[in-house]
Amino acid sequence: MKIAPPLLALVLVIGVSQAETPRPPHGMAFIPGGDYKPLYAKEAKSRHTAPFFLDVAQVTNGEFLAFVKAHPEWRRSQVKRSLADENYLAHWAGDLELGDRVPANAPVTHVSWFAAQACCEAQGKRLPTQDEWEFAARADATKQDASMDPAYLRQLLEWYSKPATSALEDVHTGAQNVYHLRGMHGLVWEWVHDFNATLLMGDSRSDGSLERKLFCGAGSLLASDVSNYAAFMRYALRSSLKGAYCVGSLGFRAAQSIAPAAVSSRTLAFTTPYDLPGEWRNQDNKAAPLASLRGRVRVLTMGFTRCKFACPRILSDMQAVERALGKDAEQVGFAFLSIDPQFDTPAQMTATLHEHKMNPVRWTFLTAPTDIVQQAAVALDFKYQLVDGFFAHSNLIAVLDENGRVIHREESLGADIRPVVDAVRKLLTKP
Repeated sequence: MKIAPPLLALVLVIGVSQAETPRPPHGMAFIPGGDYKPLYAKEAKSRHTAPFFLDVAQVTNGEFLAFVKAHPEWRRSQVKRSLADENYLAHWAGDLELGDRVPANAPVTHVSWFAAQACCEAQGKRLPTQDEWEFAARADATKQDASMDPAYLRQLLEWYSKPATSALEDVHTGAQNVYHLRGMHGLVWEWVHDFNATLLMGDSRSDGSLERKLFCGAGSLLASDVSNYAAFMRYALRSSLKGAYCVGSLGFRAAQSIAPAAVSSRTLAFTTPYDLPGEWRNQDNKAAPLASLRGRVRVLTMGFTRCKFACPRILSDMQAVERALGKDAEQVGFAFLSIDPQFDTPAQMTATLHEHKMNPVRWTFLTAPTDIVQQAAVALDFKYQLVDGFFAHSNLIAVLDENGRVIHREESLGADIRPVVDAVRKLLTKP
């Protein structure tokens, strides 16, 4: 039987609204998704989160122990320092021993973003995005959105103000919300996939230290709800993190899309950003993986060509470095990794190169899919956030040796270029 288009649309809407809630995998809860107003921008549009599954509780010490047993490269004595700092699993008694003071059912902490991501991938899952986590975390015991409830906000502040104890509680003792998720607040902080997309700024762009040292403001990053101080605390924590950090109050839980694609582990062991996989393309539209940057000292930044504030200044400073090096610049490469794959096409990158009168022999502009860019940004400790169509991002001029090790980094906008020049010359004269 044929159905007229308007009637078909009505049937589809009714079918969706009356469809049976997808059955979540064991240990996970179904989160219906929807629209929510993010904290970070006063004038930001509502953001939509698709339905997804989320672990009912954080990953425990016992579960993470099973993971490291199956994946020896993530044991405390074997993990690369580029993937986890010296505090990795510092509270455990040994590589494969929790010890008497570490409950097996307490949330695992002292784990890096890389380790958390790898553990999720080993289960065919992933870390939740910031939007997913914040959407689910708005719920209390009876309402899907309690973010404007003064009593709920006071409860959050009480939870967050509790002093840390030496032993964390069982993950299943955390407060349960309407989605049956436990311990979203008050037990430990949690990693999210795009933690480096969190930027907090001062209330005024006239704050010189913030403007110069931290971020290029593509839009207002003032809070949409200043009363939600608990959310401020979460965003501030994420804004301070780096991918290899291991913190005693920071754990994680896994998420899964409703119709997940096959997941293969992408959290590879790497020593430098040049070890990262992924297809990048240069301004000539030729494949140029990050490994192709090896063999030459590089001065590198990340940004987007539509930027009208910090990125032109950073490119100008890099050109000043190039001039200051004189003939030595012939031995140096200059690289711009785009965070804006939608707009930074090879043609656009070529136009930027010509606009700034750059030598294409020395300068390389690269673009890649969003997930590849995000992985590189984490490896380079670079933060960026899409706000109403433009990016706010940290400022970076990094000096990398021939193998991609970061030797020097400058994060202040308009800073003295001499330390950068000195770092480059030191590498060029190294025996």
